[in-house]
Amino acid sequence: MRKFLVAGIATLLVAGAASAQFFDPPALEDRNGSTGLPFFMLEVPNADAMVSDGNSGDWGWFDAEFTLTMDEWRDEGDRPAPSRGDLNITTFMGWKGGDVNRWYVFMEAFDDVLDHDGTSVVRWDGDMLQVGHDPQDHGRQRGPASGFTMEWMMAPGDVTEPNNVTFRYGGVEGEPDTWGEYGTQPWINHTVKVDPPEAFAAELWTDGGTTTYEFDIKVLAFQEDGGPGASEEWQMDAVAGPDGAGFPIAFWYEDGEGPDSSFGTNEDGTPGGRNDWTIRGPEASGRQYYALTTLLRIGEYTAGAGTAVEASTWGNIKNSFR
Repeated sequence: MRKFLVAGIATLLVAGAASAQFFDPPALEDRNGSTGLPFFMLEVPNADAMVSDGNSGDWGWFDAEFTLTMDEWRDEGDRPAPSRGDLNITTFMGWKGGDVNRWYVFMEAFDDVLDHDGTSVVRWDGDMLQVGHDPQDHGRQRGPASGFTMEWMMAPGDVTEPNNVTFRYGGVEGEPDTWGEYGTQPWINHTVKVDPPEAFAAELWTDGGTTTYEFDIKVLAFQEDGGPGASEEWQMDAVAGPDGAGFPIAFWYEDGEGPDSSFGTNEDGTPGGRNDWTIRGPEASGRQYYALTTLLRIGEYTAGAGTAVEASTWGNIKNSFR
């Protein structure tokens, strides 16, 4: 159950978002996940205390009521949702404006089968995560290399890319690749880890495990030809609040099931199949709009008083949303 601290927040959110569009976006209920619920990011109290190391201790301030749960994802192929004993994704999202202007995410995904086959982080047939943002909310009408949308690929396993994270698009179409560094520090800090650790590089781990993705990204407004250093920062404060335009994001989670999967064969003919999960709603997926989050400032949400994460295991948090 979400906490609505300001009356009419959903109405204000839609109205604020609509005023910021370059095109005609889907309504909020059609662009946000399977249930159309509002998504929230909470302002980080102390950015200096946040470390993207895969440990949840620095999220003790987060109010777990705003956790993004499995109920708010959907399969892009309209396949049935798995049981939470098969796949259960739990996500905290934060932001910080001012001189920081960063997006923060802590995601834990329990999976009964870990599929880490292949040596590429961009692997659509095994477990992986793709994340993206579109600060200007233009809906990708000009294509993925237009310079508006920015996306990263993340995966465990013995991959060739540095640190298991890579920036997906090199830059504006037809221009030199000046954007590969957006997948490296200081533009993005990140950790990908697996519990148990021995499953990290296993091609197939059938005993189940938990994959943690934690990252924070410097948000830029547009991919200028000169690369991240030549690009304007997106001012998160300017779009924050329940009546602000919000911040459009997307997650895609590939749930590889291995060669014995009941899904049959993958698109490239290899065995296994997978569920392709996203937080975008069906109409938003068709029209390429990202899900929309409201950025709540400190004082616009009820702080967890240091107990939401530190005094609970992630399993208990997950169970509370069953």
